[in-house]
Amino acid sequence: MVKQLFLWLHKWLGLTTGLIVVLVSLSGCIYVFVDELKELFYKDRLFVTAEAQPVLPLSTLKEQAQEALGAHRPITRCEVYPQAGRTWVFRAVKTDPEAIGHWHYYTYYDRVYINPYNGRIVYIEDSKNEFFQLVVNLHMNLLLGDRIGSPLVDYGVLLFLIILISGTVLWWPQKWNRKQLKKHFKIKWTASFKRLNHDLHNVLGFYILLPIFIIAITGLVFSFSWVDQSVQYVFNGGHASVKRSIPQSAVAQDGGKHALNQALLTVLHEHPTAALLSIRFRGGETTPIDIQTRLQEGKSSIFEWYYFDQKSGDLLMKYGNQTIHGGEQIRTMNYDLHVGSIGGIGTQLLAFIASLICASLPITGFFIWYHKNRKRKTSKKQRKERSFVHEPGKSITRSLDARPR
Repeated sequence: MVKQLFLWLHKWLGLTTGLIVVLVSLSGCIYVFVDELKELFYKDRLFVTAEAQPVLPLSTLKEQAQEALGAHRPITRCEVYPQAGRTWVFRAVKTDPEAIGHWHYYTYYDRVYINPYNGRIVYIEDSKNEFFQLVVNLHMNLLLGDRIGSPLVDYGVLLFLIILISGTVLWWPQKWNRKQLKKHFKIKWTASFKRLNHDLHNVLGFYILLPIFIIAITGLVFSFSWVDQSVQYVFNGGHASVKRSIPQSAVAQDGGKHALNQALLTVLHEHPTAALLSIRFRGGETTPIDIQTRLQEGKSSIFEWYYFDQKSGDLLMKYGNQTIHGGEQIRTMNYDLHVGSIGGIGTQLLAFIASLICASLPITGFFIWYHKNRKRKTSKKQRKERSFVHEPGKSITRSLDARPR
């Protein structure tokens, strides 16, 4: 009875969420290697000739990028790459959370790639239509926008967790003997299409169970605050998550240009070999300058986060992965766990393969359902045909003869 319930859940939840799982998994495969792919295909906009002279002040480069976009598209973020020969990237983005569809959700989204040595604009990217941005939005909201697409993905992944659990119950061998284990752990490549499809679904589904479960849970942490808080609660030993208060800044008189340049120089002096510095221009008279420093390539969980006074450039507060513990530290690892970068190229490949197999599961599952449904219909038709008894010269049936008179 219990197994029948899991079978029913597995079948109908799989058919309901199948297309979502395929699209989210395939886009996730690509996004696992997004940094590497961008460096391969976007060399002309990412790299410039390294020069012996120092880079221009950040405020000057920001002004150059703003002039290229126009005042109607204010810069909201900047990515600074300390390594020589890299362009610095300025973003301008505005969204409409209530809009339906990707191209209505983004009012505009632009990236300006600029040479930090001379301030020349290398490339202006329409990020709303850029391939990898389309991939990430397909992954997060199926290109339907935040209002409709995000809930579809969020609840689709939540239901997919139930599918994983029910699939594990259905896969579990009744007897742990050699014959049963061979059937559950090995694919019979020489079998018929029907049997091969069944093995690809069951066996491969079991092998990727753990990595896909981690990817799904970390995805839900981004989607639902209650999942995020629950994870932190567990790793905090039953205590609530830490609420970090952001310090207030004094009001800058010169637009904060001097403080911005000084803040960047301070961080670069502390971390000259950092992979990336992300600076958000949040606006507000008392909002501090915040610079998130990614210390290792491809890992957002190894970081230092700085807050500076926007008037004087003095350090107000900093914290990083070495100074946080428990649930808060686990939370900072969430992105790296989700995309597989937590352990370098090995875990990236694991995430890629697991996501690719995950994309195949709704397809192989559909064929299993299709063949069973077809067999059921054929059996029903055959039973119906057998209920008719034809005799020479007669066209009436047993069922007609049996009618009450």
